[in-house]
Amino acid sequence: MAFPMLSTSMLRILRWLDDHPASLESAWDVPRSLSLEGIADGIGVVRSALFQPMSVLEEEDLIITRQAHVIGAGRRKRKVVHITEHGRQAVHETGEDVAPRPSRQSSNLKGQIPEYTVLHGRTEELNQLHEAIDRGVPIHLRGMPGIGKSTLARSLIQSLAEEGIQVHWGELDAYCDVHEAMQRMEIEAPQILDVDGYASLLKGQNVFLVFDDVHAISSRHQTAFSNVFKSLRDQDVPFLLIGRDRDTLSIEGAYVELGPLDADAAIELLNPELGEERSSIVETLGGHPLAILLYDDATPLPETDQDVRAYVEQVVLGEATSDVHEAMSPFLVLPFPIPSERMPNPDDVSLLDEHTLLRWASRNTSMEMQHLIRNVCKSSLDAHELDELHLQAIQHWQQDDDALAAILEMHHRIQRGDEEVSDHLSLRANELMHAYSGAFATLLDEALENESENLALIELAAQHALNRAEIDVAKHYLEDVDSTQLTSIRLQIAQFEGKKGVMDELESMLNSIDASDEKLRIQMSVLSRSIDDLSPSSSEEAFERIDRLLGQIELPDDESNRQIVLTTLVVMQHALAIERGDFTGAKFLIEQLREIASSSDPLIQYLEVKSELKSTDANSPSASLVLKNAEHTASQMNHPLYKASIYLLICEGLVDTQRPRAQLLHDQIDVQTIESMETPSARRLLAKWWEVKSMFADQERVFALREAILRYRAVGCPNRARDLSKRMHQF
Repeated sequence: MAFPMLSTSMLRILRWLDDHPASLESAWDVPRSLSLEGIADGIGVVRSALFQPMSVLEEEDLIITRQAHVIGAGRRKRKVVHITEHGRQAVHETGEDVAPRPSRQSSNLKGQIPEYTVLHGRTEELNQLHEAIDRGVPIHLRGMPGIGKSTLARSLIQSLAEEGIQVHWGELDAYCDVHEAMQRMEIEAPQILDVDGYASLLKGQNVFLVFDDVHAISSRHQTAFSNVFKSLRDQDVPFLLIGRDRDTLSIEGAYVELGPLDADAAIELLNPELGEERSSIVETLGGHPLAILLYDDATPLPETDQDVRAYVEQVVLGEATSDVHEAMSPFLVLPFPIPSERMPNPDDVSLLDEHTLLRWASRNTSMEMQHLIRNVCKSSLDAHELDELHLQAIQHWQQDDDALAAILEMHHRIQRGDEEVSDHLSLRANELMHAYSGAFATLLDEALENESENLALIELAAQHALNRAEIDVAKHYLEDVDSTQLTSIRLQIAQFEGKKGVMDELESMLNSIDASDEKLRIQMSVLSRSIDDLSPSSSEEAFERIDRLLGQIELPDDESNRQIVLTTLVVMQHALAIERGDFTGAKFLIEQLREIASSSDPLIQYLEVKSELKSTDANSPSASLVLKNAEHTASQMNHPLYKASIYLLICEGLVDTQRPRAQLLHDQIDVQTIESMETPSARRLLAKWWEVKSMFADQERVFALREAILRYRAVGCPNRARDLSKRMHQF
């Protein structure tokens, strides 16, 4: 079959469309990559450059166009393009001079991978990046907004993925911490409090990491990110930092500065029908890719000596209609990309997208305004106008009750200097510190910039830092603050650091509390931590102290609460009897529980299995049967903490004789569910999980021990932390 002569731009359009399945031709919802804006982004040209080649392609029956709903771009229909069967034949039989479209679904591309865009020019810079990779040094890719940093990096990682290297890409922002970044990059690992451990985990793996927008990292998380980057460098894990600033967190490496496109490459972004006029346009716009892509034939060119910001302000925005300006308003105060359907008016997304004003995140799932556009627009607003935008945003986000909406609402309240922000943060604290721990930490830090002497905020921020095992951060919040309200926080810090006399101070503090409910809550918390902190090296004094604290408990008058406390006390006493080796006493306590619960109660089953495992000699003939029965019982349990605890006890019993089996059971523990529970008992169990991991993870032993030590300290178990520190020093 004869095909018409196809230009390079026509072939690029067909290659792009050929990557989409034919089933989308009749779909109600289609991806943004089939819209005019998505195609223009993909092949790296202004939208007007599509009109002439697409007109020819449609006349030759190589493509068809229709109206359809574009996913993530509002409710109204937009023009979309599909390749015909005739077009697929044409692109497969011609166009050898145009590189094939890279696969959209490479298994070696993980995380928030940007949509692939045809790279124009940048040969020298691309060579610099490859040379830096060959030298094995961290890479800094720098340049102003819209200059093409992500496009260049996306081209780089495509070649790395084709070489068999697994690339992980994460887009950072002010509300993203290290743990969130690793999740965005799809690095499969449990949450690691000792962030240096991520480097240990990745060492020796065939990976390449990309951290995008590193300039956006908040001051709250800069130290943690800096530590991670230094650890990655020291462990020879290759990575790329994309940002605007030259010096990023003092990480030495190779710097690639991205300036304007050269004239020949920049011309390729414009409509060929403009002919020789393209050269003057490129020269006038200084070869800045985004400025060129924003160019519209219908708008005037700026003066030759005008910079990019002035062009955006006076021409791009100056020529924009009132409805475009109105649609832009909510986007100016967004702190990070969000799904388009969450905006006040989702249909505004289509309007702004058609004007090339939006920056789309990975897989077009969320978006924000182009940073250059946003910065220019915000700089023109006075304080009153900004305040009004934040107020409107608060009114919008408080209509929803999910955690993301709460984060955004709190952000805007803080930006306004809302006097009630402390109350709002406290009200949503439990939800936000679990769902968005890093974002909540940033919010607290930002709120304290406005209210540095607010004790409630200081206490909340310090407690959250302690929960994250960020001891130095917690101590920083308490500097120069003298208040009895923070006594509990100071004691936790002292316990974390393993200081002597902490337990004496805790007892003294308990005696000074008059409120019975508060006193009981703290007593139970201290007892639970103290019992979990017992180890073979624990002194008799430690046992005597626990006995004394148990004897001081006053049961509540309310019958339902009374039963809960009684049950909890029996469980504590059972754990204490086990640690003393008093298995007869432990059995007696289980019988006491039977009087208030059925034999099928998961708690009783758990305590029975625990007693049997702890009382059985690993070298006895019955040990194998006991372990097998315990494993069977655990497999039938639905309670995640009981199940995981038994599995860990079994692992300890198998590690010397059946290490592969022990490791298999350890891998079966649903650690993510336990992490999500965020209770003190769950956090202590996670410390135990890491401790057991260190018993058979030879290559990661020291890393696992470090993590276990940090977690035990964070949950108030300094004795167990000290025991593990001694073990670690042996390695």
